[in-house]
Amino acid sequence: MFSPYLKGLRKLNLDSCVMDECKIGDKLRNIALENCNMGYCSNLDCKIASCSGEIRSPSVTYTNQSKHNITECEETDISFSGHHHALLGQFGGHWKPSHCQPLRRIAIIIPFRDRHENLCVLLKNLIPVLTAQLNEFRIFVVEQVDESSFNKGRLMNIGFLEATKMFNFDCVIFHDVDLLPENDQNIYQCTDQPRHLSVAVDTHNYKLMYQYLVGGVLAFRPRDFRHVNGYSNEFWGWGGEDDDMAVRIVYSGLKITRPSAETARYTMANHTRSKKWAKRYILLRKSKERMRTDGLRNVPYHIVSVHLYTFYTKFEVLFNRSKY
Repeated sequence: MFSPYLKGLRKLNLDSCVMDECKIGDKLRNIALENCNMGYCSNLDCKIASCSGEIRSPSVTYTNQSKHNITECEETDISFSGHHHALLGQFGGHWKPSHCQPLRRIAIIIPFRDRHENLCVLLKNLIPVLTAQLNEFRIFVVEQVDESSFNKGRLMNIGFLEATKMFNFDCVIFHDVDLLPENDQNIYQCTDQPRHLSVAVDTHNYKLMYQYLVGGVLAFRPRDFRHVNGYSNEFWGWGGEDDDMAVRIVYSGLKITRPSAETARYTMANHTRSKKWAKRYILLRKSKERMRTDGLRNVPYHIVSVHLYTFYTKFEVLFNRSKY
């Protein structure tokens, strides 16, 4: 089944934007609620859009940002109130269509650290696609707050485990923060096999780099993600965990499926890459041997806090890297 609201290729909104993550709410339970958390700036004059439609000054100052109106959602034909916060309907980045049964129930997991502008740009382009497809969804941002090297595999495992406690989903999609969907006919859904959605990226000339590429945007049925034991916990810095996942998929008896490159188009937002980890190739040579003992079943972590913002639920996590 397909939504009648799909447009195909969409004009991306690449204007810079910022997040105002105010810590408002129940401090005893370490859960924060806020009304709206996206703002816009013109030169040095920055404002935050409140859920009442009023404009207030933020508690922090952002500079060198382009002006845009984040309260309006112009990229969907579905009739809403005209304010972007109303698009989601409730806190925590959860939305479902009110006039029909949702076609799918999706958890979006975004591993994250220090890429606030990328996150803001992703959400204002991704959310209209998800709503136009009539998905029920909840967006989870998993932020690593310790000082060790970035570990995307662990963050995605943690996001899956914590999301299952808060949302009853039938599909989980792991989404890099810098990949912007260009075509809303690239359906965010799970099939009977793992599905790689980011097939054609502009920085790769819209061509699949190699056959077993699964990095970027990857969809799993929850039972299949458990079957492959999630991602490896052992890859630090940039690279490796996605290639390790491809091995897990193949040796678990599953297949990598993809939509067409004409449909599955993405733009990569500007960003600075993390430092490559020199030991990743050593681990990749033993991916098959490690997959049952290194992954979702034994990911070490501690939840520092949970924040329910308008456009997403954020888990702040840390893990001990002392043995490395």
